[in-house]
Amino acid sequence: MGMLRRLQFSVRYCCKCRYIPVLICCVFFTLSILLYSSTYNTQCRTERVIQSSHHELVNRQAPDDKPFKASLVILIISSPDNFHVRETIRNTWLKNVNDFNILAKFVVGGASLDTQAKDKIDKEESIFKDLIVLDDVSDSYQELTNKVLKAFLWLNYNVDFQHVLKVDDDSYVRVSNLMSELQNKPKEKLYWGFFDGRANVKVSGKWKETNWILCDKYLPYARGGGYVLSSDLVYFITSNHPLFQHYLSEDVSIGTWLSPLKIYRHHDQNFDTEYVSRGCLNSYIITHKQSASKLQELHDNLLTLGQLCKKEYILRGSYEYNWSYPPSKCCMRENIQDVHG
Repeated sequence: MGMLRRLQFSVRYCCKCRYIPVLICCVFFTLSILLYSSTYNTQCRTERVIQSSHHELVNRQAPDDKPFKASLVILIISSPDNFHVRETIRNTWLKNVNDFNILAKFVVGGASLDTQAKDKIDKEESIFKDLIVLDDVSDSYQELTNKVLKAFLWLNYNVDFQHVLKVDDDSYVRVSNLMSELQNKPKEKLYWGFFDGRANVKVSGKWKETNWILCDKYLPYARGGGYVLSSDLVYFITSNHPLFQHYLSEDVSIGTWLSPLKIYRHHDQNFDTEYVSRGCLNSYIITHKQSASKLQELHDNLLTLGQLCKKEYILRGSYEYNWSYPPSKCCMRENIQDVHG
């Protein structure tokens, strides 16, 4: 209404003018006001506020000048209550991470935190500066896919990087070995992990999938204890995420979203990243499902013995993925046998 009154005033004023030049000036003045108002309102509708704290930073269009730069980003999926586990990781396999061009971040959901828990997380972040707190994500298994996606959105907006390792906080990572292997891996279109192509769709229990309609098996995916993606694949996911169906298991979701792409899927038996550990082999780069005390033990073994395992052993057979076979016939698991170092 204020803009309309200014317009009516300008027109009445200009109509009383005795000179054409003054009338023209009035018209231009009125149009300028309208143009400025339209531009301002458009900016107000489209501008998104980007926070500068450790909390969630999400935007579809990432800036050219990002606050962080790293060759490898390690996103460690954790829960707010797992402070002891995070401390163990900081003091073991992340201890010498500064020797490499690596950015490591623990990812936690903050939506369901009470005031006391939130204060504890904020205090932890103020000390270690290594948390990503997703304020609109509840920390539950049902939200895991959304949690990983939001972490990728944060990553795409904030970090200039080549590769990302997504790993759980119950995994031990041999960072130097991983970095050495990455030297010989593609910088683009890389999806690296321990793949499965004949996993049955879960129809009950904790992992029950209610939205899966694609096939009677899951599409080939790297198991969620740890996998590596190149930055272009992260960009693909974050750019197209509104179109993606979310599945309960985040590793299944990632594999499905990337399934139609012409990319390099590298199956690596040194990624012990299934839902149970396959044992202990000194060749492992990542080993999943380890307690905090076991993480410490593995680290101590490397320091004192120069190897990951006091004694190598196999609890579950491994397999090589045969990409020339249909996914349902991809993977013939080896027979279990003891391995003596």
